[in-house]
Amino acid sequence: MTKAPIRLLDLFKYYREQPHQMAAIVELEETLLKAAPDCFNREQPWFKTWSQGGKVDAKPQTLETQQQPAKLAPDSSFNAHLTPHVQLGEFALYKENRRFDHQYQVDTAAELAAFLERVRVNFGGKPIVITSGYRPPAINRAVGGASSSEHLYPSPGVGAVDFYLEGVDIHAVQSWCDKHWPYSLGYGAPKGFVHLGIRGGRTKLRWDY
Repeated sequence: MTKAPIRLLDLFKYYREQPHQMAAIVELEETLLKAAPDCFNREQPWFKTWSQGGKVDAKPQTLETQQQPAKLAPDSSFNAHLTPHVQLGEFALYKENRRFDHQYQVDTAAELAAFLERVRVNFGGKPIVITSGYRPPAINRAVGGASSSEHLYPSPGVGAVDFYLEGVDIHAVQSWCDKHWPYSLGYGAPKGFVHLGIRGGRTKLRWDY
């Protein structure tokens, strides 16, 4: 028995900004881009139709549409998933003294994890290994981190993660991230990792370790 195909309209209807939904959309985007590289071009007819949305009356908000989606908190289980393949505990190296203190730090980690899912998909689903995520001030000092390190997650929208993919050339991973990540990127490939970060103002930065 052939099942009815999934409709994009249904995906939008039930989208609640859940981490697993964001990761699934990233995977779908990668699949579509491989099949049709120009499908997301702003000159495509579908985008011109979409951009006309402001010319129609918007539906009034209801309690349901105003409700914020459930998300992980700093005290959530380390085994809870930010995305399908990245757990909250990975950003703390599963150590309680590295646990996030604020909700905005978890939110930033979720954004970084969503991009890690993209990296994972591009390299055939190889496991992601996080070598450094959140570093509280005392730990950051102990390891010789910069006083302004993104690993401190000091304010909303600021944070970083160092990682590699098992069995994948780290220079290839770094090159792909360099092309697709619009914010901070530290070229740590010679040392076996890639630094993926977000700095205040979301500026695009590149540097060597």
